[in-house]
Amino acid sequence: MGEKSLITQSKIAELAGVSRSTVERVLNNRGDVNEETRKRILEIAQKHDYQPNRAGQTLVIRQKNITIGCIIIEADNPFYAELNKGIEEKAKEFQTYGIKVIVRKAPFAAEAQIKEIDYLLEQNINALVIQPIVNAPVTDKIKSLEEKGIPVVTMNTDIPDHDSQFCYVGNDFYLCGKTAANLMTLFTGGKCTIGIITGFADAKSHYDRIDGFKDYIKDYPDMKVIDVVENQDDDLESYHITKELIEKHPEIDAIFIVAGGVYGAGRAIKSFSNRHFKTISFDEMPETRKLVKDGTILATICQQPVRQGELAMSVLFDYFVDGKKPDDNRVYTDIQIKVAANIDQ
Repeated sequence: MGEKSLITQSKIAELAGVSRSTVERVLNNRGDVNEETRKRILEIAQKHDYQPNRAGQTLVIRQKNITIGCIIIEADNPFYAELNKGIEEKAKEFQTYGIKVIVRKAPFAAEAQIKEIDYLLEQNINALVIQPIVNAPVTDKIKSLEEKGIPVVTMNTDIPDHDSQFCYVGNDFYLCGKTAANLMTLFTGGKCTIGIITGFADAKSHYDRIDGFKDYIKDYPDMKVIDVVENQDDDLESYHITKELIEKHPEIDAIFIVAGGVYGAGRAIKSFSNRHFKTISFDEMPETRKLVKDGTILATICQQPVRQGELAMSVLFDYFVDGKKPDDNRVYTDIQIKVAANIDQ
């Protein structure tokens, strides 16, 4: 038998016809790879006796003195804590390589995000991960970083018409909205009056979901959106605004909760014990799981926030190690549908 040769992740990626990040996910058992591709990568790695070159990677990266800045939304929404968890898990891993990660939180306001970007620039960051507010001042600021050669990964919120971006990581929110509408047609037989509860009217991920939902039900003349209200991703506000919505529109028999404030909305829905609603939400926070289990919410659509945080950091790691950009500048995470039967899976 011939002697096995040393092989790198980049070479495995070349032989398997996939990206290096895909190889990294398989070799580190991080999922999100189809079984056929996983098997092909593992066979190549085994054939060539692959061994991680941690020492070599550490030396290369330490010499670059890399600092990554991260900005996430500061709001009363546990989803953002999950995003941050993914970032922090990667930040700990990056310490091994001498990569510094600075995490900043900012309210949902353009001036606050711009202030944090300026702060991070003063720290001489080499890259930025941001959950951006989509308006001209913020997007212009992001583009100015890119013009300086600083790669920016937008996370959970995609900037429209920005095909020159380094990378977006997150769900396809328009498709999420269509998925929610499809579920609603199944739950209602294509006949219902819907109240929509969104988080922020100017949050792109939120209005993309609404657009997808509305576009899908255009083919269902007996499905009607009667009102859209905003809860600021806050449970207390969500409780009051949901009660007002239901009282204002007694014909509502279906509710679409677009973003945060699910617990507050659920409490309000349960207070109308003489009425029955077909309700769909997003994400699987602990309180949402309870509402799915007790039947208040029929289905919740999950977007893997921890995974989003991890992936946003991983694409930068690949870039700084190999100089390799993602194969696609939009990396979509899986859309997962959870109901009572699988909510704990």
